[in-house]
Amino acid sequence: MKAAEARRLAETHTSSALSEAAEALGEEKAPAFEVQGEDDGERLTHVLLALRIRSRMDDGESARDAFRHVMAGVRDVLTNG
Repeated sequence: MKAAEARRLAETHTSSALSEAAEALGEEKAPAFEVQGEDDGERLTHVLLALRIRSRMDDGESARDAFRHVMAGVRDVLTNG
């Protein structure tokens, strides 16, 4: 997982576009825009994280703060997993 890719996607695409990309990847189809990643699983992870970040941005949080909050949650899951 590359956090920078999730952030890039969140900053450049709408929530609806990210949802459509997640649905396409889940159905093993190509999304409407480029998503970097080693395989469809990693690309889906990037899109889902971007969707969480974008949601917080849509609620008024800055991109920087939204990114930090979502990534802190990821780190917490990984360390307590």
